[in-house]
Amino acid sequence: MTEQLFGQDGVYGPDIRARVEHRSSLDVFEARGGKSPRKRPAPRVTEIHASSVVEGNGWKVTVGHAQHVQPYLECLAFRLDTKEGSICYTGDSGPSDTIVELAKGCDILIHMNHYFSGTEPTPAYRAACGNHRDNAIIAKRAGVKTLVLTHLLAQIDHPGIREQIVHEIQEVFEGKVIWGEDLMRLGI
Repeated sequence: MTEQLFGQDGVYGPDIRARVEHRSSLDVFEARGGKSPRKRPAPRVTEIHASSVVEGNGWKVTVGHAQHVQPYLECLAFRLDTKEGSICYTGDSGPSDTIVELAKGCDILIHMNHYFSGTEPTPAYRAACGNHRDNAIIAKRAGVKTLVLTHLLAQIDHPGIREQIVHEIQEVFEGKVIWGEDLMRLGI
């Protein structure tokens, strides 16, 4: 993927070539404090998989398996732990014991809630996309404090339906339930 984006013949190849070779681009680079010759970007990539752990200064990301469209893609979920707290993000995932384990004790679980429970067209769809009743059970089993519902289809993102979904989740899960919105900020 990195080579397809940034390599000589990648999507950004011509743009990068102009930035490191054309005199006017070099003039701008030098005017901003750069020293010639200007080097091509050289991304350092570490591929991650379920069970990978990446640590930094005061934080740790644990990578887990998400249940979505296997075997076509390796689907991943992520748990971020800091001294302030913990967040688990499932990405696209249906119900999964691995999500429960990854999210154990998290302050916030951000989980796909693609549709209204009972309206799935096939068992494969339910396994891949998640619904509110499954998510309530996952949040309860994981013992999270807050469940944030994301990746919501337009058919359920309506007054009345939103409240019904949250109410039905709260019949199973005793924590806080948040209807996720674009650009929402969450604090721990």
